[in-house]
Amino acid sequence: MNFKELLERYKDGTATDEEKATVEKELEKYASIEDYYTEQLPDEFMDSGNIKEDVNNDTLETENINKMVNRRLRKVVLVSVLIVILIYLGIFYGLSNVVDQFYYDPTEVTQSEEEGFSATDFSFDLDAYVSLNMPGYVNSSFTFQESKGFGTYETGYFLKNLFTQNDTLHFVDLKRGRPENFYEGIFDRLPRFSIREAFDDVYSPYPEDASEQANEMKEEFKQRFNDETVDYIEKLADLSYVSMTVAFDEDLTMSEFYRLTEEHPDLDFKWAGVRTTEPGKRWRDNQPMHLIGFVPDINAEPSSNMTPDPEEYPLFDLNHVWLDATGAPEEFFPEAYETHFTSRLSWLKDREGFVETFDYYPEKTEFYADSLDYIEENGVETYGVLVYGTAEAFSESFEDLPYDRLVIDEVDSSKPSINIYFD
Repeated sequence: MNFKELLERYKDGTATDEEKATVEKELEKYASIEDYYTEQLPDEFMDSGNIKEDVNNDTLETENINKMVNRRLRKVVLVSVLIVILIYLGIFYGLSNVVDQFYYDPTEVTQSEEEGFSATDFSFDLDAYVSLNMPGYVNSSFTFQESKGFGTYETGYFLKNLFTQNDTLHFVDLKRGRPENFYEGIFDRLPRFSIREAFDDVYSPYPEDASEQANEMKEEFKQRFNDETVDYIEKLADLSYVSMTVAFDEDLTMSEFYRLTEEHPDLDFKWAGVRTTEPGKRWRDNQPMHLIGFVPDINAEPSSNMTPDPEEYPLFDLNHVWLDATGAPEEFFPEAYETHFTSRLSWLKDREGFVETFDYYPEKTEFYADSLDYIEENGVETYGVLVYGTAEAFSESFEDLPYDRLVIDEVDSSKPSINIYFD
């Protein structure tokens, strides 16, 4: 019989004396154990100081864990932010630079850096393009250009009208090789095509198989037109300021042209058209003819010490001719004209990106290359000029000018003063 059964018999009153004694002895033992633990537990397990210390230890450990977790979280967040920034920078600058390589970059500097200053190739591009293709205009000041990333740029330049002396600021946005948000400037048709009437025999040669009667009618019209032009000039006030294109009866060498300018000091020769094909022929039968030339006035463009490589493009700026002009022989200036024109033509021939982006005829690099071949074989000769002067100066010069065609482009009451305008 186990103690549980004895205890039941004890509670029922059926236990024997011996069984009662056994149960009471066991109960007494359990009572002693209870008293012992009742005395010991408050000191060892229920002491408030120990509980507080344990709680504090747990709290401190929890705080340390929280601090460690927070530090790691901050590190993860910081690393994540840095990764995002690096990815953005990598995309913007890395990928943007890759995209830039496929399109014309007006911020590129490959030619001229001097004492912390530099000139962009874009400025040289405009110098050459305007002087060759836009009679009566020059790139008159600095250019500015800013990359916006991914082949996109904001650019600006000053264009001077040599007749009015007005400087006009023009803006052009480039978006992956395509000009946008521009107005006139080098894209204006008038400066490029206003000279066609006087130089029609160069731009659109008369058919070789034209009848004799057709040729006679053409010459009669030309003579009548010239007579009317001379008569009009002679009726103007002496100080009236005139812009006129003059086609020569025969092409002039640079020596002959220079002598002509010396013989007429009161006339300002502002542009000389250069023969680039055989007389009476177009550049190519299936291509339009282009009229190009140079500015013989050494004071027309602003002077600068920064130019393209002088060995590859000598005398790119004609005003540098004065550096060697002292005591120079008579042929010095004619040779300078030839060198200057050849350098600028060579520059444009080598600048396919600019030509494809800004030229009115994007495939014109082939024309520039063919023109360069022609003048290297035949020399630089001019078929006509754009010239300014007073009505009085023209009237006194007509008899000695070797003209075939005279066309008045513009007339002002007097020689204009200098002004600056913004488009």
